[in-house]
Amino acid sequence: MDNMNNPHFFMSEEKKASFEKMGQYFEKYIKELAGTNNVQRFELIGLIRKLGNIYDAIFNQSSGDSELSGPRLAILMRLYIDDQIGNSKWITPTILSHFQNVSKNTISSLLRGLEDQGLLQRENDPIDRRIYRLKITEAGRELVKEFAPRQVEYMNSLSSDLTDEETEQLIVLLKKLLQSLQTHAALLRHKSHRE
Repeated sequence: MDNMNNPHFFMSEEKKASFEKMGQYFEKYIKELAGTNNVQRFELIGLIRKLGNIYDAIFNQSSGDSELSGPRLAILMRLYIDDQIGNSKWITPTILSHFQNVSKNTISSLLRGLEDQGLLQRENDPIDRRIYRLKITEAGRELVKEFAPRQVEYMNSLSSDLTDEETEQLIVLLKKLLQSLQTHAALLRHKSHRE
């Protein structure tokens, strides 16, 4: 279902009040289940997930009939920048899976879609034939040049209720949280490799 047409996406005041009340119940019972009153960080992660979901819905709606999803645009942007800085080695699916923080299966699916659209090309590494190298095509470059400015302007308008100072503070704090999560993820990966 198209989230922008979902009645819960843009809610009436009555629905908002109902969801707010449910949020209060949720907080109460999470505190009870966790045995602590300190659930702010839990709430923070929940808000970030909600923001991500709403962003995805808005992105998909704003991009119209385009088959260019947010993750696909991020891949094309990465390949475009790689191309602009003259990275002659090209980029691998593994590097992109780390960049996007997704599984190799997910990145393979995204890359197949971009390749089918003629937006990237995939070639075997001349030295290690098991490795694919990726490069943006001319059609991919043109799409990024056309799409990126409009998308940046539109996404900037979505956060226009924040002042420049608030935006800068939020970016600093989110980068700090990202660093913390990446550290924890690395520790978990390291631990699972030892077991």
